[in-house]
Amino acid sequence: SFRLERECERSRMSWQEVRGHDRQFEWFRQQYANGRLGSSFLFIGPAGIGKRTFALKLAQALLCENSVEGSLVPCQGCSGCQQVAALTHPDLLTVARLKDKSGVLISQMVGDDKHRMREGLCYEISLKPYCGGKRVAIIDDADEMTGEAAAALLKTLEEPPPDSIIILVGTNRQKQLPTKIL
Repeated sequence: SFRLERECERSRMSWQEVRGHDRQFEWFRQQYANGRLGSSFLFIGPAGIGKRTFALKLAQALLCENSVEGSLVPCQGCSGCQQVAALTHPDLLTVARLKDKSGVLISQMVGDDKHRMREGLCYEISLKPYCGGKRVAIIDDADEMTGEAAAALLKTLEEPPPDSIIILVGTNRQKQLPTKIL
C-alpha cells in the first residue's frame, strides 16, 4: 500500500510537465502494466498541445534504468532518463523534417541511394537495443512525410522489430498519407 502510494506520487511528479494528458497517460500506464503496449502510435492534435513532450516522456519512462516493473514512471535521475532528456540516448531515434526541406524524406527512413537499408530510421529501429531494453522512435512532422518516406516506413509499421516502439506525431488525420493510417 505504501509502495503504491509512493509510486502514484512519483507518477504525478514526473509527468507534471505533460499537462492535460492524464487520460492518455493512464491508458498507456494500464496497457504497459498489462503487457499489452502496442508497437506503433499516432499522436494527432493541434500544434503546441504537448504531443512531442508526451512522446519524449513516454520514451524516458520506457528507457529508465530505475523504473519499477510495469510502471511508466521515469526516475529522471538515471543516465537513461538524462540521455533521453538530452536526446542522446542510443535507443532513442528521432526524425523530423530537415529545416531546408519541404518534408520528411525517404533517405531519413531508409538511407540515401548508396546506403539503402543500411542507414535511416527503418534500419536503426531494427537493431537490438543498446542498453535500454527497447528502441523508441519518434517521427515528428509525420504530416510532412513524402509519399516515398511513408511507403518505406509502412513495412516497418506492419512488421515492427521486437522491443521497438514507433510514435508518429502529427497535427491532423486528414494530413496523414493513407499508408500512415494505423
